[in-house]
Amino acid sequence: MRLPRFRVRTLMIAVGVVALLIWGAMMASQSYDYYRRASEYGANERGWRETAARNHGWAKFGSQCAEYYAQLAGKYRRAMWRPWMPVAPDPHAPGFDQWIEQEGRAKEVATDPPPPGLPPPQSQ
Repeated sequence: MRLPRFRVRTLMIAVGVVALLIWGAMMASQSYDYYRRASEYGANERGWRETAARNHGWAKFGSQCAEYYAQLAGKYRRAMWRPWMPVAPDPHAPGFDQWIEQEGRAKEVATDPPPPGLPPPQSQ
């Protein structure tokens, strides 16, 4: 029985096929990751819509959060079908910028106490 000949052309084709298989596996993995994120954000959207409908005190913030998660779910649903395209970073969640401001003001106002066992700093 005669063995097939291995030529440079045959090996180049083999390398190309392996490269395509690896690329396909990477795209499938990326697509699944986007699918998982879209599902999670869709569930978060539904949860915030239910919270906004049930509790009128949370209606405004709940609808903002639901809209935020709806945008993220849509973005990742689109990315799921085009995993080779770049995806923009996620925007900040509603209320995040206000929280950062509040934390900054709290750190300006509150000074750290001295460690135990050391005398307090002297004013000059």
